Amino acid sequence: MTTTEEPNDEHVVRSWTNPILAEYKERGAFLESTHAYKVNLKLRSLNLASYAFSKNAEELAAHIGRYPSRGLQPFSSAVSEPYDNELSRLLHNVLASASSLISGQRVVLRTIWPKIGKEFSAFEQGEYTSKRIEVFETAEAEFLVELRNYSQHYFLPRLVPKETWTSSQRASAIELKFSLEVKPLYEWSGLAPKVKPYLEAAGDSIDLLPIIERYTQSVREFYGWLWSKVNENVAIEREELEIRAAELDEWGKEVFLEPDWFRRPGGEPPPGWNGRRWSRRTKAKLRAERWKMGYRSVRRISVDSNGIAEVPEDEWTPIYTRT
Repeated sequence: MTTTEEPNDEHVVRSWTNPILAEYKERGAFLESTHAYKVNLKLRSLNLASYAFSKNAEELAAHIGRYPSRGLQPFSSAVSEPYDNELSRLLHNVLASASSLISGQRVVLRTIWPKIGKEFSAFEQGEYTSKRIEVFETAEAEFLVELRNYSQHYFLPRLVPKETWTSSQRASAIELKFSLEVKPLYEWSGLAPKVKPYLEAAGDSIDLLPIIERYTQSVREFYGWLWSKVNENVAIEREELEIRAAELDEWGKEVFLEPDWFRRPGGEPPPGWNGRRWSRRTKAKLRAERWKMGYRSVRRISVDSNGIAEVPEDEWTPIYTRT
């Protein structure tokens, strides 16, 4: 609020800030500055990457299930254009979203277990690296990463549907495979040398879908494992943030209190409406609900070299009743 006075032809401007509204904003800014809030933002982004990866894998599997009826020749328009093109597009989406998920996991890792100078954290050097190597440094995993790079920097990989007959004494059946031709990969100058032995061992083509299925399962398991480790590390901080955010939200109902008729067309109170009485009664109900939540303070106790423990002050003070 700003007022202007004019004594002796001079303009004097005085400003006034609502202290309750200012405190509400300060408390919101305080919560946004906490480590738990920053971790939550990273986890939301990681969840988005996980969602994209899962949905892309589901769409690829669903498209494979819609393969045209057997007996169609490779040159049939039902196979060669619409179906194959969509298959390549969906494969690209799976590979790209898998890469995003891996990068997102690394960001979360460094947020919760940051480097100390140039040194990786003990968790990253130990348990995390062992798990990462187990999942992401297999020959199949490195091949899929390189296939993703191929699709980003060269061409989309094209899968060729192949039907082969298998027979036994009891029955005969058609086995459907989606093969990736190896030769086009060698035409890309950016092909990483470390995947060439894998390609050489594969021969002329690679049955790609079983590899993607195994990789997808491994990535999901790794994601679940990392999520559990995150919860072990920051569960108390995140719980504290949720409690304080809920407390602030309840107080916000009081800070921004207004009658329901205020925003209706015309904005006129009903006949006989008593604003003071309505405000007192409504705030009393809101405060009763807020005080049921209580106040919680979690602080890390430090002990000095003399064995003296010190409990620091909590910057989040109780929200007292306001008039």
